[in-house]
Amino acid sequence: MESQNGSTVALQPSMPRPVVLLAVLSLLAVPAGAQSIEKTDVPSPPMIKMSIEVKPVEPSSLITPLYASFAGLTAADGYLTWLAVHRGATEANRFVAPIAGDAAGLSGLKVATGAVTVLAVQRLRRDHPRAAMWIMIAANGGMAWVVWHNTEVAGLR
Repeated sequence: MESQNGSTVALQPSMPRPVVLLAVLSLLAVPAGAQSIEKTDVPSPPMIKMSIEVKPVEPSSLITPLYASFAGLTAADGYLTWLAVHRGATEANRFVAPIAGDAAGLSGLKVATGAVTVLAVQRLRRDHPRAAMWIMIAANGGMAWVVWHNTEVAGLR
């Protein structure tokens, strides 16, 4: 046979195709030694059983008003911060300062931080209802001071 550059290439004799096909088929026809038609009783793995005990949360007559007042104080803080910035004040919190003049950004931040606070206290309330109540009382006290301070900064007092 000739190659592209004009020299002749000698071909080595190869195995005929029917012989290769027969060898492959014979290997496929041999049953595997690990296969068995007999059924053996293999023990099934042990089942894992889990139980979850959910403690019912007793409704407190004080926690719902604390959540509502915290939401109102957070909204008032957001509005008064925005108003004070538009009246010439500067936001002291470096995290809030870039969005203090943007009503949508500040509202989103206040909603997010308020929701995270309420959800965290609600989660704590499952196991420690008294601690959750005291945390919300402290959070309301802190937000009341912030709102009072913002009314002075905004020139409303």
